[in-house]
Amino acid sequence: MTSESVRGAPSLLDYLAVLRRRKWLFAYTLVLVPALAVTLSLLQTSIYQGSAEVLLNTANTSTDGQSSFVDPNRVAQTKSELARVPAVVEKVLNSVPGHELTVETFLDDSSVETTVGSDLLTFSVKSADPRMATTLATAYAQAFTDYERDVNTSELESQRARVADLISQLEASGDTGSSEYRALVRQEGELSAKLALQTPAAEVVRKADRAVKVAPRTFRNGAIAVFLGLVLALIFAFLADALDTRVRSANVLTDTWGLRLLGELSPPPKDVKKDGRLVMLAKPTSHYAEGFRVLRASLDFANSESRSRTIMVTSAVGAEGKSTTAANLAVALARAGQCVVLIDADLRSPSLHHLFALAERPGVIDVELGDAELGEALRQIDITAEADRGPALGRRSGTLEVLPAGLALHDPDQVGAIAAIARIAQTVRQWADVVLIDAAPLLPVGDSVALSAHVDALLLVARLKMLNMSAVENTRRILDASPAVKLGLILTGSEGADAYSQYRRYGGDARRRDSELPPKFASDGSGVEPTENGGRTQGSETRAEDLGSRPWKLRP
Repeated sequence: MTSESVRGAPSLLDYLAVLRRRKWLFAYTLVLVPALAVTLSLLQTSIYQGSAEVLLNTANTSTDGQSSFVDPNRVAQTKSELARVPAVVEKVLNSVPGHELTVETFLDDSSVETTVGSDLLTFSVKSADPRMATTLATAYAQAFTDYERDVNTSELESQRARVADLISQLEASGDTGSSEYRALVRQEGELSAKLALQTPAAEVVRKADRAVKVAPRTFRNGAIAVFLGLVLALIFAFLADALDTRVRSANVLTDTWGLRLLGELSPPPKDVKKDGRLVMLAKPTSHYAEGFRVLRASLDFANSESRSRTIMVTSAVGAEGKSTTAANLAVALARAGQCVVLIDADLRSPSLHHLFALAERPGVIDVELGDAELGEALRQIDITAEADRGPALGRRSGTLEVLPAGLALHDPDQVGAIAAIARIAQTVRQWADVVLIDAAPLLPVGDSVALSAHVDALLLVARLKMLNMSAVENTRRILDASPAVKLGLILTGSEGADAYSQYRRYGGDARRRDSELPPKFASDGSGVEPTENGGRTQGSETRAEDLGSRPWKLRP
């Protein structure tokens, strides 16, 4: 499913996009077919061909010296077919020793070709032995000329023999003076004259002196295979693309789900991804993080009407970057001066504690079971990146607190986890500006469907080339049934998001910092210098003035 299904007729750019998507299949086919053809050619036994030429006499000479003309093309074609009769082949096989050929195999390995505009016949024989090929070709030409001579002279010789026999009988009886005797003697003289005046019907003019290698023709086979490989590569590429129903266009998702596109996020740099870190903490001033700033601004615009504070971040299926997007977005909101609480509600496969390098417990499950207080389970995150440490202008006192999921569960319904998350979200929103909930995917399990009834809004994360159209349709039905406000769609792993890298040199070499504001001052004019994380400390400790005003216990 590509963007041309939305725009209409495909263009040249669409075809080039298909080749780009299927470049490896195209390249493998284009290389494999010629390589296979060349390999098979090199493995074949070498075949050699020897050729001899025979000159045809197309004029018939009579006893009076006059010649009658016949069509040379017709004669040459007739002679070439006559050379293929078994009698000629048997002469060849009998004259050449050391072969294992039959009449049928010899006919398969030999040919007789006419030359347009000439009276030449070319006799060719193929063999794995070049010497045998030349010997058989010469013997083939000679056997045909002998056969032609025998055919043309046999009738005259037979007539002269009969006449000579009658003359001998008359001479034996003493009847040499009769008119019959004189007529027979005259007829014998005429037949002898015809035999003397008759020219050879065919003559070998060139013997096979060398053999030419005719197989395998590696270069020719390789050239043909290159063309065939190109055709097959195009066919395979477009066929594979046509059979692939995965969604590759953001337009398909936005049109089907009825959501606005809030942002396109590029893949994180390899070193950040390898270490399992977050871009907004590891490289907040890089162009990779710019997509999350754009997403933060787009979210503010999308949320300007509903002013939702409890926002669930989910996706259709797993491995679409849902948790990483929620974590980076939470950091971006906190660095912009907001008080953010991030809750890991993906109870079957929690991952936020890995992204923030936190202990897995205590978490949501521990709070629900009464094994930990909410204040103990919430962890404050230092949102100041390493590059931002040191003297700097004052920052807004944004904060980020993360609530891990705790122990992973196979069945969250056993402990009423969904209801617990809803109660926790309602509690923390009393002091938080934004409560982000990293929920499970919509299609594999029903946790997020049930949780959507307890949040204000939801954000849907999707990765192109991950969903097929059936999954997109199923997700649309779930979204239609959800009462929460649908703020928009976030694309991850988008190639189009790399456009931010074109502006990486904007601002020169100065280190850009987001959310940097002039220092705050007290009402009496005395300067107040905030701490690096807005008055918070790393770990589970909180400010005393905040702790006293928060209703930590959820269970009686």
